[in-house]
Amino acid sequence: MKISHILLVIVGVLLGLAALCLFMPAEGLRVGGYTLEFPSLEKVLGVEEDTIQTPLDTLSPEELLEQRMASLQAQREEDFRQFMATSPSRIYLPGDGECYLDSFFLALQHADSLPVRILHLGDSQLECDRISSDLRERFQTTFGGRGVGLVPASQTVPTYTTSQTINIDSVHRSLAYGPADYRGNGGRYGVMGQVCHVPTGTVIRLSARDGKTFPHTDSISRLTVMARGEGGMTVRTGGNTLPLTVERANDNLSLYTARFPQGTHSLTITTQGYFDIYGIQLDDTLGVSLDNVPMRGCSGTIFTRIDTTTMLPYFRHENVGLVILQYGGNSVPNLNGAAGISNYMTTLRKQVRLFRRMAPRAKVLFIGPADMATRVHGEMDTYPVLPQVIDSLREMSLQEGIAFWDMYAAMGGRGSIVKWNKAVPQLAGGDYVHFTPKGAKKMADMLYETLQLYYRFFMLRSGQEREAMLNEISADTLSADPLPAQ
Repeated sequence: MKISHILLVIVGVLLGLAALCLFMPAEGLRVGGYTLEFPSLEKVLGVEEDTIQTPLDTLSPEELLEQRMASLQAQREEDFRQFMATSPSRIYLPGDGECYLDSFFLALQHADSLPVRILHLGDSQLECDRISSDLRERFQTTFGGRGVGLVPASQTVPTYTTSQTINIDSVHRSLAYGPADYRGNGGRYGVMGQVCHVPTGTVIRLSARDGKTFPHTDSISRLTVMARGEGGMTVRTGGNTLPLTVERANDNLSLYTARFPQGTHSLTITTQGYFDIYGIQLDDTLGVSLDNVPMRGCSGTIFTRIDTTTMLPYFRHENVGLVILQYGGNSVPNLNGAAGISNYMTTLRKQVRLFRRMAPRAKVLFIGPADMATRVHGEMDTYPVLPQVIDSLREMSLQEGIAFWDMYAAMGGRGSIVKWNKAVPQLAGGDYVHFTPKGAKKMADMLYETLQLYYRFFMLRSGQEREAMLNEISADTLSADPLPAQ
């Protein structure tokens, strides 16, 4: 007999046996005085009974709800992880650790009892309170808090959020960045990278502006002046003049504070004595504060040159939950080749390590530069070295144990700055580097929504999204399934 015939016989026998397994009644077949039984198909195939899916009509409503909750959570976790693995807008987390930002998210959740601070340091993309102002408004809307946060004593670039004047025509400032002739003061610049030297009788007027667009900056409950000097300060608001209380942090910095329980829209600070003012904080006593610190022309490599005694009190006095470093754009036109990029990364590593030492409880997020264009073969196109710089920034960040957000990829990658410039409304300026106000808001919204997505993933992992998932599984949906009679 041919092998093919033998195989056909074997297959035929197996099919016949399978048919017997499938159609033989479970109680057997009665023939005369005998009962013929045959094993079920599940037993023949070795399928255990407990692996067979339980029919829905055998589940109680509670069991059915839990089953759906588990299914919905698994699907959401899969969606989140898909985003974190593939989206151009994703945040890269060190060691791919999903929990890296959890302590920051916990701080946000408890901001109604312990205020939390976000420090946003960057280059000229942040001038006028761009990006930071929209981030601040959205954080404060969700988690509470009021006030614009940290401002310099002398504001040389007007902002969207604060109207500010000083009565000295030519205030002397020292900067840790910018032209070399701005240096001075023995490296004492404070966390803003600048210090304002003011004589006695200096009057600084501050008031909130554009309360319609940024309603949460319209009221100030707490004033803190970070300064070094001898003498005192007073603040006038609502027709009342109050002395500022002093807390000495160290030989180089004291904190001059006042509180306004009812809140105030504007205030005037007057000095009695000579002071070096490192910054002025306009906050609420609870909620979220977000400090905007723009440094024109800075590449983010100057912090290790600042006397840490003028920075440490800021981190020790405030509950800083997140430090955002947004640098790299100013270095791109000057970086040629792997050696130059490597040297830049080496210097940035030192800055990151400094912040991690000064603020060990805070999380650090490095934001790479946006797309930037120059003329290439007669056409405006992305700087050729930019993608390599961004790859190196991401690698440096993850190696140093901090998070990284790729603004270049989020806005569309190569050539996107040209598209943003031509968009209606216009999102990028004619220098093909900086965002317009609308472009800055769009970028802030993209960053905030991404952070919110990671926050929701944190809530899902910690079981805090259970109520929201319960609401999604409506009574109508449940009633559509067969349920046992009660």
